[in-house]
Amino acid sequence: MAAELLDTNVAGASTRRAEATRISVVGDSLTEGTVPYQAETFSYLGWGSAAIDAYKSRGIATKMKGDPHTGLSAVDAIRSTSGDSDLWVVALGTNDAGFYKHDAQVELIQEMVDQIGGGHYVLWVNVYLPATLKRQRMWNDSLAMVAAERREQMFILDWATLAQENPKWLAGDKIHCSGVGYKNRASVIAQATKTLVPSTPPVKSAPLVRRQFVKSTHA
Repeated sequence: MAAELLDTNVAGASTRRAEATRISVVGDSLTEGTVPYQAETFSYLGWGSAAIDAYKSRGIATKMKGDPHTGLSAVDAIRSTSGDSDLWVVALGTNDAGFYKHDAQVELIQEMVDQIGGGHYVLWVNVYLPATLKRQRMWNDSLAMVAAERREQMFILDWATLAQENPKWLAGDKIHCSGVGYKNRASVIAQATKTLVPSTPPVKSAPLVRRQFVKSTHA
């Protein structure tokens, strides 16, 4: 259960500097499912407030008709309504994996990190797509590549492994979560903000020069 997971890493919840109390989250339908639990789990671990912007079928640069934002524009929307955060959680990629070639995926991820900007930490939740493992591996490899380039800024929560190891967390499609799965997903994301991300303030620095890739069209 969510409380059991949270109990394992409460120590250090107050070590982050006092002013860094706001956290922001951008996601898709998986994040929508965690909304009933996510703010509470963040609060439990010491976060003062959370701004969460999620919508079904959202991609980094794409959206459904009813969604007012892509992943990229959701960053601006959160900043305009709730202010900025030192730490941003990004839970996107399920609706991007498989629609771009590898180099274009890397570029798209870089674009999202650049949208958040230097001087911020990014915790990115990777994807679990057991029916299309090639897509999953290519997307998660792309995330790992960008994180390796930006090792002081970007950190990855390995949802793919957690989902594989906990099948009861998954709904019938093996992508979305069961009720208990959403509770646990919210919990592990909250824990990761304390265990994977440094407690010291992010360093304000110039943007990293991005490698240039040729964009591909959607498959």
